[in-house]
Amino acid sequence: MNKNYWGLWTLLAAALVFFIVLSFWQDGIHLGGLDIKTSTFARDMIKEPAGNRGKVADTLDSEGHVKSWRAPMDTTAKNILFIGDSMLEGLAPRLAAYCDKNGHKLVEVIWYSSSTLCWGQTARLTELINKYHPDYIFVCLGANELYVPDIKKARRPYLKKMLAEIGDIPYVWIGPPNWDEDTGINDMLAHDLAKGCFYLSANDKFERSRDGAHPTRASAHKWMDRVIKWIGAQGAHPIRLDYPGEGIARASRIVIYQPPV
Repeated sequence: MNKNYWGLWTLLAAALVFFIVLSFWQDGIHLGGLDIKTSTFARDMIKEPAGNRGKVADTLDSEGHVKSWRAPMDTTAKNILFIGDSMLEGLAPRLAAYCDKNGHKLVEVIWYSSSTLCWGQTARLTELINKYHPDYIFVCLGANELYVPDIKKARRPYLKKMLAEIGDIPYVWIGPPNWDEDTGINDMLAHDLAKGCFYLSANDKFERSRDGAHPTRASAHKWMDRVIKWIGAQGAHPIRLDYPGEGIARASRIVIYQPPV
């Protein structure tokens, strides 16, 4: 190649490098009385594509800055719907005590032996939402799915349907209190639920009742206390849940469904 062309290409390459480096200065360059506006193309090139960003964590504001993935503390009174399996027998009375202390109304719905399959195959969740108009939802499901083989294929469609029914309502999903290794229920929940909306219970320590699975009532109360503390510290949608002291309470309304046939 002609030496003159080598010089030209070297000059162009140096100019390109300078332009790329310059584009990283978001506020421009100020030289004396001269303001040099900079391009954003280099920053745009390395920005993660929208489709690969987290559901909550990496949303951007109008100026392109990353928003906090946590909503500010909401101190208003809530209509809370708590749905799930038999684990609610131990959890819900303790949550009811927090609700009484903080002015929330709690509707407790126990569907014995239920799972994401049960809820996802029916319109029951939508019916409950339409009836009680919750502005915050607690879910405790997964204990009856610890041993489901190929769980992502078997249960993900039903989990997705439940999440679609919940829609924009803030929620917290309490994972199962594992008494054995699971086949993937917790991994599926951690992957599919929004950041700050899944409390992993599998690593917690529990005192168990005679069946070896359900936590004792006292242990379940401590479990709920841990969930409440986590909501305040790491939950995506913290609400006012001041400590109510020891003891339990009764939900404003309790709905019970028998095990699915």
